[in-house]
Amino acid sequence: MAQLIKLYDYISRYELDAYRYPSQFIRLKRQQWEKVLRSWENNAFHSLMKTNQPAVQYQELSQEKNNLFKKIKNKMTHKETVEAPVIEPLINEAVLEDEELQFQFTTIPKTVDDLKHLFLDYIFNFQIRWASSTLREKSSVDKAIYRDRLLRYFMQRLPDHYLMLYRPVFQLKNAPVELDLLLIGTTEIYCITLVEQQDETVFTGTKERFWIARKGDHKKKLLNPLISLNRTGTVVQKLISAGDVDIPVKKLMISRNGYIDYPYAPYDITILDKRNYNDWFQRLRNSSAPLKHIQLKAAQVLLSHCLTNSYYRKEWNE
Repeated sequence: MAQLIKLYDYISRYELDAYRYPSQFIRLKRQQWEKVLRSWENNAFHSLMKTNQPAVQYQELSQEKNNLFKKIKNKMTHKETVEAPVIEPLINEAVLEDEELQFQFTTIPKTVDDLKHLFLDYIFNFQIRWASSTLREKSSVDKAIYRDRLLRYFMQRLPDHYLMLYRPVFQLKNAPVELDLLLIGTTEIYCITLVEQQDETVFTGTKERFWIARKGDHKKKLLNPLISLNRTGTVVQKLISAGDVDIPVKKLMISRNGYIDYPYAPYDITILDKRNYNDWFQRLRNSSAPLKHIQLKAAQVLLSHCLTNSYYRKEWNE
């Protein structure tokens, strides 16, 4: 599953340390999958059911996380009026939810495939949480994000070593700029603009401000997608070059369910439509590689220029 390192202008766990969290996610995901699979194979899946999740979760907190509250408590300047019984569960809950994958299933899967689908759904939600919060801060997440089919499509189908920025907002010269999809691989960065409407729609490209979308006898105009794609590619290339990161930046225009007719496309644009998209995407899915330093450096550089809107968690304010 790809890693969502930035979502709109939400605060991201990866902003704090782009070198640490990608590998931590891969480790946590592997550990939890082994735990879930083992429980399912040994007919002990009931231990993961939501109704069987009382205060046991707190007992499973590691000593390291228990020490976190102690450190916080010691640093507080309050005197004997500290309401430890109230604050402690809040802090522990934040640590529990944000540092571990804690599954609470409501149904028992019948097959391994069913189990994988349930697992991926929980991982997807977990990634949104990491892409919209830290231990101290969080952003207000639009509930529609959890139903975003495009986001789920890329996240659940690509391997762990791909890092995605989903419509990130960059702060450039005191002006916010929203870009398209950015996918950081081990050897290159993909700037992706999707051109999609109904199935079998044909998009005719021009150098003008508008393109034509045809479906049967119907046709309508749409804003030239190259405008957005070129903006995304230009911003990313400038930031990567300024950060002294030697990794290629590629611009992709994609239509998964239609056709793009643009014979005079610029040389630096790769067009993928219904005729060749699946082959390209399958190569990405089949790729297997460890995270690379240059990839994480690129992520850190881009994240350092992203705009973030967030607020402190209630428990930290208290």
